[in-house]
Amino acid sequence: MATPSTVLSGPEIQARIVRFVKRWSGYSGTERSEAQTFLNELFAAYGSDRRAAGAVFEDSKTSQGIMDLRWGDRLIVEMKAPGETAQLEKHRKQALDYWRESSDPGSDSPAAQYVVLCSFHRFEIWEPGRYPTQPRADFPLSELADHYEKLLFLTNAGDEALFHIADRRITTDAAQIIGRVNHSLMTRDAAPPEVVQNFLLQMVWLFFAERFNMISGHPSWHILREAKQRRAFAPALIGGLLWSLNQDDPHLRHGVLKGTAYVNGGLFSRPAVVELTETEIDLLLEAGEYEWDKVNPTIFGSLVESFLGEKRGALGAHYTHEADIMKIVRPTIVQPWQARIDAAETFQECHRLLQELCDFKVLDPACGSGNFLYVAYRELRGLEKRLKERLRALAKESGFPIPGDALPFYPLGNLYGIDVVQAAVQVAQLTLWMGHRQVAADFEAAERFLPLTNLEALRSQDALKADWPEVDCVIGNPPFVGSQHLRSAQGDEYLDFLKDTFGVGIKDFCVYWFRKTHDHLKPGQRAGLIGTNSIRQPSARAASLGYVVDHGGVITDAISSQVWPGEAKVHVSIANWVKEPGEASGLPGEPGAPGEFVLDGELVSGISSRLQAMSDGSGDAVSLSVNRDHAFQGPIPIGAGFILDEEEAQRLLARGDADYRDVVRPYLVGDDIADDPGQRARRWVIDFGLRALEEANAYPAAMEIVRERVKPIRETNNRKIYKERWWLFGEPRRAMRLALEGKERYISCQGQGKRALFIWTDAWTCPSNLVNVFAFDDDYSMGILSSAAHVAWSWAQSGTLKADLRYSPSNAFMTFPWPDPVTEEQRERIAEASREIIARRQQICETEQIGLTALYNQVDEGAYADLKKLHLELDKAVAAAYGWSASVAQDHDELVARLLKLNQEIAEGKRSYSPFPEKTGEGALQPMFDV
Repeated sequence: MATPSTVLSGPEIQARIVRFVKRWSGYSGTERSEAQTFLNELFAAYGSDRRAAGAVFEDSKTSQGIMDLRWGDRLIVEMKAPGETAQLEKHRKQALDYWRESSDPGSDSPAAQYVVLCSFHRFEIWEPGRYPTQPRADFPLSELADHYEKLLFLTNAGDEALFHIADRRITTDAAQIIGRVNHSLMTRDAAPPEVVQNFLLQMVWLFFAERFNMISGHPSWHILREAKQRRAFAPALIGGLLWSLNQDDPHLRHGVLKGTAYVNGGLFSRPAVVELTETEIDLLLEAGEYEWDKVNPTIFGSLVESFLGEKRGALGAHYTHEADIMKIVRPTIVQPWQARIDAAETFQECHRLLQELCDFKVLDPACGSGNFLYVAYRELRGLEKRLKERLRALAKESGFPIPGDALPFYPLGNLYGIDVVQAAVQVAQLTLWMGHRQVAADFEAAERFLPLTNLEALRSQDALKADWPEVDCVIGNPPFVGSQHLRSAQGDEYLDFLKDTFGVGIKDFCVYWFRKTHDHLKPGQRAGLIGTNSIRQPSARAASLGYVVDHGGVITDAISSQVWPGEAKVHVSIANWVKEPGEASGLPGEPGAPGEFVLDGELVSGISSRLQAMSDGSGDAVSLSVNRDHAFQGPIPIGAGFILDEEEAQRLLARGDADYRDVVRPYLVGDDIADDPGQRARRWVIDFGLRALEEANAYPAAMEIVRERVKPIRETNNRKIYKERWWLFGEPRRAMRLALEGKERYISCQGQGKRALFIWTDAWTCPSNLVNVFAFDDDYSMGILSSAAHVAWSWAQSGTLKADLRYSPSNAFMTFPWPDPVTEEQRERIAEASREIIARRQQICETEQIGLTALYNQVDEGAYADLKKLHLELDKAVAAAYGWSASVAQDHDELVARLLKLNQEIAEGKRSYSPFPEKTGEGALQPMFDV
């Protein structure tokens, strides 16, 4: 079952729902026997733990009975047996009576927002406080995956249900048939790509407008039928129809064109003329029959962009789900505005606020098909509606004339977008025009639908080179291109532009959007962007979220990591922030505050640039100079020819012309630590250490291998030192070797993995660059590194790759404040616990012939309770060495908070810090200075 902090993407929820539906579709038992299991699994499908969230079973009594489930002021669920599916309506009164009795003015407890009436095979979802007479949604279990957004309030992140989602299947089918026409036209080179693109967009809008009766008489059907019969005249017939839609002359509208109108908006300024085959005409006739009023613009636009954009190909199935778009739009736009609306107490305040809302401008500088802008528009129209309702209520209370239709409305023209792909911009305009008409049914009148609103504020430019318009907030999903792929994707000249403009070197592409966005904001303005995980990682954080925080930005709502839809399964981070917040920012402790900071769906007191909770709402960890020269990344050979297999290594070690043990060493990689029962190296390497060439030549057989296998490759390397010192590792780690001198063993851990696994490694073994090395040979140090305190800190300070920890010595070890045991007994208690843990786990690994990863997976599942107990004893001993109680020994959040405070105190000179015995003698590495 998912934990309370699990944050899932829309596609992940949908996939879980599919499995949930499969499991329960055949259930025909009673309500009482399985209702609680059903609901527990339903919560889990949305990433929530029902119990941890605070939803309780059969705990709230009313005059009508006991509620099956009550979740505070969010939800009431009434379950019925599958046999009641056909007559679920007769149980509505009971469920709504529960809702009416769920409030308690005496304790200031409001009624639940949502009521779900469910028979296992059918759902009715109510929002009775706003819509008391009809359910907001009613659908069978079999369609739950298509309607999952209507139960989004089951997440533990405070999400709202999205009831407006149009039919996903109709949307996909409509996009697919347009994709088939596009493929046919492009395959046979029927017209230039931009003409094909314009033609399809014009036809799509025409189908849509006919469905909404903006264009009457269904002229597309008549013209296409005639074009099929008179193929030679097809381009002129269809082109004439499209041309007429750009003419503001009513005299032209007669015959089959009688129901047409002047469309304008730029869409038909260049009516596309394309010669069509009979098959293509048939496909368009079929497309015209779709229920275009039920098409979802956010899905449709993304799918159409996938075959009209520069990366043309098969119609993709990936689009940004509104559940994910709302992770930007809700905290950046909706919640701050809602807080201001709720705080407005007078008619005059509301009236001023309405005008301010209707002047509010939104920019998406990587707008793609416009789905973020469409969702922002719909939500802003919803805020406008709620504000007008409040305005009229206040007018009635205060005796002012109740405003009529003359009140301002939120205009479509307040949306700005930039995208480097012209086709994407045109699709975005179509998305907004479609959305403008669709949302009208839910809101008061706005600007008229025809002629189309001018959307020149959406333009095709390189956003990083363009001047951005003055707006009030920035939202979006910048492109995901890793730094290692930028040169091939953009070219040398563009990379020079990035370096010269931003001055941060070459980072993941999205990093530059974060930087430019923050520079563009004015004090008090907000932004919300999606980026790759790199924005919170050491490699790119300083240039993205670190830059935001260092320049007055306050991160208010974030998701540290979640999977993003697509073939690559990219892990992204989502950050919403405000620049230099003032009184109207809506931050905690200020007027209009919507709530606390929210990280991964949980309330926290602050969010760092690492997208981690901060105990006091401020500060990131800093490096501690005393920690220098104790932790290192292993050396990097730069040349596969250094690596030997077992047979080659043993032949060299058996030779008598030199002591090859000096330079032929076991070669430890991360998988050896994780998977080998003895954590022993399973490969070998030729390592000349820091030897000069003449010294290396004293091992002729090894030198011959390196000369043949490594030197030719290194001579082609662009780095001078790699060419000239070809017999040595490219990065030999001199400081590491000096730190290990005189030691018979050292501590190592894998550089990347789902766990931080610390092991003893003998001095002969050479670590790879995928291994981190700690220059300690005592059991006390092993105990500290293996403790929950250091492991929690490692996760907090290092980067991640997907769901794995990437331990960074510079970020995790250099910032880690070691304890200062008061007594020698405390130190020995840690050392002894460390010895016992290693002895026990080695016994298990050797007996069962399993690695440490497999071992600790079993421990997590409940096996080897004695080993788990030994770890608890170690963690308690380490907590005592810090002067902390045993209650925090394995509380990772509390440990990180305390360690962060300790780190800051040491860095500021408020606490003495000398955790390591001084090393003396030749090769000693003294701290540069004391803190």
